[in-house]
Amino acid sequence: MKLPLLVLLALLVPGCKILRGRPASLEANEVFVLGTIHGDHVESEPYSLDRLEGIVRAINPQLVICEIPPDRFRTAWDEYVREGEVSEPRIALYPEFCKVLFPMALEGRLRLRPASAWTADMAEQRSARLAQWKVTRPADSRLVDDARARAERQLDLEGLAGDPEGIHCARYDELVAEGMAPYESFFGRDLGRGGWQQINEAHYQLISEELDRVRGDGIRVLVVFGAWHKYRLRELIGERKDVELSRIGEVLDALPGVR
Repeated sequence: MKLPLLVLLALLVPGCKILRGRPASLEANEVFVLGTIHGDHVESEPYSLDRLEGIVRAINPQLVICEIPPDRFRTAWDEYVREGEVSEPRIALYPEFCKVLFPMALEGRLRLRPASAWTADMAEQRSARLAQWKVTRPADSRLVDDARARAERQLDLEGLAGDPEGIHCARYDELVAEGMAPYESFFGRDLGRGGWQQINEAHYQLISEELDRVRGDGIRVLVVFGAWHKYRLRELIGERKDVELSRIGEVLDALPGVR
């Protein structure tokens, strides 16, 4: 008896989605968005690098999409593989990658894909304009600085700034959004690609391209960015119909010693 070609291929390919009883288009990827605190992980006790690694291992992602510029990723990765550490200046500032995710990727536990839209030129231009506006637009600059400082103070007062549980709660996202609203309102258009809305959307476009590449694979994906970007990236990823967006809090609840 001759088997239909599609069935024969399914039998020959290990792990083929057809054998799991549903078409590939229904194999939604599960996506988590993890907020990090960059260099502060080194000194933080509640959100140390060890704690961060424990969270990542508990999530057990097959793919990690991270806040690394694509044009710097290969240099940093090659340095790590060759020397065991990273000196590339734009990546060395992020211990969550150099000390946690690069070693895990080298173990073969996960794949890393870069998705930061920032460039060195953009960062320099933004810094120059913000410095200039402190002189030429002092009232706007003061409102922007005060809003961000107010958000940071409130995060500290509510005990949300320094631990992973606080960083991944809805209240944290609410305060960050409030703190960044004047920045976008007063400076967003003039900063162009460096504005808050535009840079988050640019990050998401790169993230989206990576999600497109694994659409229908039914894998667990972790998106790792600075914690202040987290709420907007969750909003944008949540608009996709091909993913299941999960919360880091669900993972933290199951981990001892995180609270």
